[in-house]
Amino acid sequence: MARTITTAIGDWFRKSQQPLPWRGVEDPYAIWLSEVMLQQTRVATVIPYWNRFIEKYPDPGSLSSASQQQVLEMWAGLGYYSRGRNLHAAARLIVDDHGGQFPRDPEQVRRLPGIGEYTTAAICSIAFGAPLAVVDGNVQRVLCRYLGIDGDPRCGDARRSVQQAADAALDCDHPGDHNQAMMDLGRSICTPRSPACQICPLGNGCVARASGEPTRWPQPRPKRATEEQWWAAAVVMQGQQVLTWTGDGELLAGHRGPPLARLTGPGIHAEKMAARELRRFGIEGATLLGHGDRFRHAITHRRLQIYPLVYQFTGEIPEAATTIPIEEGGRLPALHRKALAAAQKLLLEEPR
Repeated sequence: MARTITTAIGDWFRKSQQPLPWRGVEDPYAIWLSEVMLQQTRVATVIPYWNRFIEKYPDPGSLSSASQQQVLEMWAGLGYYSRGRNLHAAARLIVDDHGGQFPRDPEQVRRLPGIGEYTTAAICSIAFGAPLAVVDGNVQRVLCRYLGIDGDPRCGDARRSVQQAADAALDCDHPGDHNQAMMDLGRSICTPRSPACQICPLGNGCVARASGEPTRWPQPRPKRATEEQWWAAAVVMQGQQVLTWTGDGELLAGHRGPPLARLTGPGIHAEKMAARELRRFGIEGATLLGHGDRFRHAITHRRLQIYPLVYQFTGEIPEAATTIPIEEGGRLPALHRKALAAAQKLLLEEPR
């Protein structure tokens, strides 16, 4: 039954494939970059980021030569920042261990930071024609619905059944096109909540469509409870420059921005906790100018309430700190951008 997929999906892809800037490109580096960016991110969001990265860092050598901070600044807004850090670390390994050439061997590709089975199969099948079936969330959904596979497709018997079906359906003569077709189908037609079964090339013979309840598959895992958290953001100004540090705590570790202090409840001891965090970063004697507007921010399973506190500091800048103009806050992660926007609003309201 899985082999029926091969012909139907191939015909559909040849007629209906979405034009994308990385499609038809044979450079494994460019394909790798697109696949990493597409993890948990919509295609429309990825396109401008991919174009900017390729223009600034056209090969592993140029990406390797950049600092991690420069890479993360370009990544800002894509989220899941560990992907950016892994991308940079992998580029350095490609330069150090593979002479700057992206490896062809799937085992060597799999050893690069941030690359698992799915990304390995995607890169090697598209760039090198390796007969490896991609199984991402979109492919899992298509196969679970078409074959009526019960259970969580990410573990146990269900996962094995999905992988076996993906391997059996793979067009070994055109593995790259086949894998892209399966991912495109899940992304554009066999969607999580409103599948367009009436135009699906796999509609005939699909167990889920025949059941009349296609969204019963794949069966969802229990959702992780959402945690409410409260944080103070200590925005330290020196003139119109903002002091930033590399975070080393629970939130946004490894990213530059204002210090963040965890609170025990809504606004509780915000000034005290922010001052304690500033002392830890080497700031003593900063003058509190005021409180910016509280804002909300979501990160994975956490719902955050952020309380920005704005300080003016005239002392010597600590060695670990760097400064940026407040209007260039767009280079920082979204949470920090919001904190700087709240600070800027407060400063504009301050009497001169």
